[in-house]
Amino acid sequence: MQGKRIRALREMQGITQLELAEKAGIDNSLVSRIENGQSEGSIQSLKKIATVLGVTVAELLNESTASIEKESS
Repeated sequence: MQGKRIRALREMQGITQLELAEKAGIDNSLVSRIENGQSEGSIQSLKKIATVLGVTVAELLNESTASIEKESS
């Protein structure tokens, strides 16, 4: 679930997985695995991603993706 939200937020900001990874200081393959639901990511990684995307970790973990997906359509 958080992977879809991360992807939607990233796409809304017009940045690639590689750009997100570089800005967050994490491996690009980890961003890909999180977005594709193959990894949940560590809290530390999620904090870094959230910071780059301008949201809190709680928003990544708890919010419904419905509003984000609507906005990105």
